[in-house]
Amino acid sequence: MLLLYVLNMQAQKKWSLEDCIKYALENNIQIKQSQLNAESEKISALQSKLGVLPNLNGSVGHNYSWGRNIDPSSNSYTDQQTQSNSFSLTSSVDLFNGFQKVNTIRQSQSNYMASKYDVEKMKNDIVLRIGQAYLQILFNKEQVEISQNQVDISNMQIERTKKLFEAGTIAKGNLLDIQAQGALEEANLVAAQNQLELSYLDLTQLLDLKSTTDFDIVKPDIKMESEVTLVPANQVFAYAAGVMPEIKSAEHRLESSYRGLAIARSSRYPSLSLSGYYGSNYADNFLDYTRIKSMSTITGMPTNYTVAGTGEKIVQQMTNYEFEKMSFKDQLNNNLSKSLRFTLNIPIFNGYQVNANISKAKLNTLNADYNLQTAKNQLQKSIEQASADAQGAYKSYYASQKAVTSFQEAFNYTQQKFDVGMMNSVDYNDAKNKLIKSQSDLLKAKYNFIFKKVILDFYQGNPITLSK
Repeated sequence: MLLLYVLNMQAQKKWSLEDCIKYALENNIQIKQSQLNAESEKISALQSKLGVLPNLNGSVGHNYSWGRNIDPSSNSYTDQQTQSNSFSLTSSVDLFNGFQKVNTIRQSQSNYMASKYDVEKMKNDIVLRIGQAYLQILFNKEQVEISQNQVDISNMQIERTKKLFEAGTIAKGNLLDIQAQGALEEANLVAAQNQLELSYLDLTQLLDLKSTTDFDIVKPDIKMESEVTLVPANQVFAYAAGVMPEIKSAEHRLESSYRGLAIARSSRYPSLSLSGYYGSNYADNFLDYTRIKSMSTITGMPTNYTVAGTGEKIVQQMTNYEFEKMSFKDQLNNNLSKSLRFTLNIPIFNGYQVNANISKAKLNTLNADYNLQTAKNQLQKSIEQASADAQGAYKSYYASQKAVTSFQEAFNYTQQKFDVGMMNSVDYNDAKNKLIKSQSDLLKAKYNFIFKKVILDFYQGNPITLSK
């Protein structure tokens, strides 16, 4: 029973606007993808910084040779089967490359910062969309309440009119008109309920929730202030332009484009690099001519020379030596090779490639500047539109409030006259429809003002909330 109670309480949990925003910021897939992109840019920025360090690479090789090949011990051709090893370390570093790596570091850092602000922009977009969806649910809830109230009034009026008709006080046409009005209002109620369900669906989809069956929201006590002073749009924009992530992202992308232009221009400069080599090798048939393994002497070997006068061939004694193979350690020491090399690369002609890259980089810079101006213009437009809408909605709310009061009094008077048969159903329905429309207009103006006021507060650095 306790477990069922806990599960039931969890199922009945109502989500506040703050709960929805917190959940979305932690679980929204688009935000997570944007964060992955920022992490990738962070890795690229680190890589560009480490790119100024010298590289160091080692190499180990083992070689089998047979047939005609070079004998490493004599550096001559042989047909013996041999095995050999090679070991080396190589390193290189750019001494000067037109500050290309320095600009690459700064460009990567700008790209990383832009991607971080893109994450914040994505979060802001999700927060605003959730706020709008949340307020839409509140609006539709109140719209359902208004529609339900009108249906209840119509049902009571239908019963009263039916009794009057049965008593012969009014004509049947009046009853039919009231019943038609009641059917229309029931249809309006169904439409309002459908809109409420759709608004729930929109919010749960933004939250990536699987079902809307057990989902409901907290209905805050929102009170309209009698007097509201809105901060001028130009002041809001002056603050927002310095803190909004879309502006910061565009500024860093403009800085990145400037660094890209500097990188393209660096290709016009000579580059100087330093490289080094340290290595040795070993071969299994490499002989040590200082260490005799064995020797043999052959006497009486005839030569091509003869004794003058007698023509007798001259013979000689020949000694054959067999040398030991040089050890692995000695070969590594004796075959050790070292080198340092400076390389100066001077660009002379590269098929207009450098100039083309510079021209493209200039265009990218102009485009990034246009993107920054577009972001500022869009932000200013959004703030001015929200300010104008908020002021208009505030005026409409109080005008609609007066209209609702007037139409409510007129409807009450009309209903009294209709109940005693002093007014026909056409005038009664007309008065009721005017009341319904004025209530709907009041509701729209209320939530339009609330949402636009929330947007203006958001652009001033305040969190989105309905609790105040």
